[in-house]
Amino acid sequence: MIKKIIIIFIWLILVAGLVVLLGFIEKENQSQTCNKLDILIKYNSNDYFITADDINIFLAAKGFKVKGASLSDIDEGKIEVALRTIPYIENVDVFIAIDGNAEINIVQKKAIVKVYNKYGQQFYIDDKGKLMPSSDKYTARLPIANGYINDIYSPFTKLDVCDSATADSLIMTTSIYKIFRIAQFLEKDDFWKAMVEEIFTNSKGDIELFTKIGEQTVIFGNIDNMEEKFENLLVFYKKELNKIGWIKYKTINLKYKNQVVCSKI
Repeated sequence: MIKKIIIIFIWLILVAGLVVLLGFIEKENQSQTCNKLDILIKYNSNDYFITADDINIFLAAKGFKVKGASLSDIDEGKIEVALRTIPYIENVDVFIAIDGNAEINIVQKKAIVKVYNKYGQQFYIDDKGKLMPSSDKYTARLPIANGYINDIYSPFTKLDVCDSATADSLIMTTSIYKIFRIAQFLEKDDFWKAMVEEIFTNSKGDIELFTKIGEQTVIFGNIDNMEEKFENLLVFYKKELNKIGWIKYKTINLKYKNQVVCSKI
């Protein structure tokens, strides 16, 4: 019994010593100065809406000093919250390493289409269905969407509602939702991503596509049976246009189920 008590007593001393040691190390770390700040940005594409210089300027404007500051004065959580207000950032992680250096890891949003609405606004839609403002510094090489688009820019709009049990049915009737769904499809298909350069919404609300090859208008209609429509169009390209040429038709109409209706020039 005495031996057991002694063992327990020794363990208590060891644990207490470890707590004191960790507290001492923490105190020493907090008294250190941050010697270096690394800003690492993962772009996920060839578009660069933000740079490390932009982040440094943003932090300075918000009153955050990292490099040269005492570690005890650096609030990683507040910096993360502030950086997440930048509309081009999808995720951010700020941490201080054991050596006292700071690191900011940022994941930039991936834009998939640029929208020009009928009010003169320009904005992007990213691959998660969120809207991003147009950048004064950089223009991404993406399909453009224009025409009779009534939807206005809002940072709170979320279009990726397909898998949501509480999906807002009103969102699914908007032009930008249809544009997002088509752009999402194009992004995942190398052929169509390279082919389609413009997504136009006409006065009836139908989608029209313009491709980089040929001058014909592809009347897509609604986004119902979207994958099937693209498949029908691909078959038509392979079987018909390769035989008679790309300039014989004025329009290619995909609105009707399982049909490709064309009008000649």
